[in-house]
Amino acid sequence: MKDTREIAADYTDWHIKTGGYARDMTLRDHYAGLAMQGLLTAELVGEYSNDHVAEIAYVIADAMLKERNK
Repeated sequence: MKDTREIAADYTDWHIKTGGYARDMTLRDHYAGLAMQGLLTAELVGEYSNDHVAEIAYVIADAMLKERNK
């Protein structure tokens, strides 16, 4: 088990490497965010709820990960 100093060092390393962003973000989350940006620029999105757009973004992210792992 890590002591307090080791935990603090890990946190500091993470903060320096990332600037404090996306600590718990997965590659799937990142891809979904990118897909959502594209979806939000499409005129069709106005017809869908925010929840539906998020769902579609994750479907796209899953397809991207599947293709990436071939």
